[in-house]
Amino acid sequence: MKIYADFSRCVRSFWKASRCSKCVEACPAGALYVGDGRVEVAEDLCVGCGICIGACPTGVYTPAEELGPRISCREGGPCIHALRFEDYVKLVEKYGEVEVDARCDDCKLRDAGGGWRALEEALKAGLRVKVVRGRGGDVSRRLLFRRAAAGDPSIKAVRGPPRRFEYSRPLGAEGLRPVVDVDRCVLCGVCAGVCPTEAVKVDEESGLVTVDGGRCVECGVCVEACDVGALRLERGEVDVEHYLVEVVQCPNCGTIYAKNRGECPVCGFTTKLIKELYGL
Repeated sequence: MKIYADFSRCVRSFWKASRCSKCVEACPAGALYVGDGRVEVAEDLCVGCGICIGACPTGVYTPAEELGPRISCREGGPCIHALRFEDYVKLVEKYGEVEVDARCDDCKLRDAGGGWRALEEALKAGLRVKVVRGRGGDVSRRLLFRRAAAGDPSIKAVRGPPRRFEYSRPLGAEGLRPVVDVDRCVLCGVCAGVCPTEAVKVDEESGLVTVDGGRCVECGVCVEACDVGALRLERGEVDVEHYLVEVVQCPNCGTIYAKNRGECPVCGFTTKLIKELYGL
């Protein structure tokens, strides 16, 4: 299977200090690695299994060709670990019913990703997904031989400036979503700046922080970027939540800022006042 990788969607392009390496850890061929703070691709090693597609939370990797109603890695399609729950939803909406070749009992890639969990979620949700189970041999060796015979790279990677994208899931569904600790938040806005889907928005003047759980892709980059530890990911019902952080206005320059900062971020008025009062 041919794979297209758009690294403008990678969380590392939004936050250089991000430690996300989910695709690297999932790749069974070692075709992905982290170099100089970003994910790099060794095109000659990629076997086109597509496991990176399911591992990446922000959709960096996508199939270069359209998926059909039958998913089988034995027939040149993606590995079962390439599919997420939302992929099954889209395929069923398009074709009415999907058949999945899950004869993975003897395959070395059986536990390489979260594909089984996504498949079980699809079945639990009542989607029309027909599953063929059992033993079908080790597919990983076939992929290696298929890659060698192809003669051209199975993955094409492009880069560019960070690009936000649309994402949505039903409100009220179960999942991870950012939770804000208002006693720690200083309204710096970094979390909103690094979020690839604008799931977090910060209004510094009103002190309002809005978290749209339906937009969250559970990448965790906002948590990593928060220096004061005011964000965490929690599992529960996905919803739109509003948090109000107490703000004050600097009597010296008029800047409105979070009370948690302790002093005006523009002129440092509090520090100056203390020095004057105590003759420092």
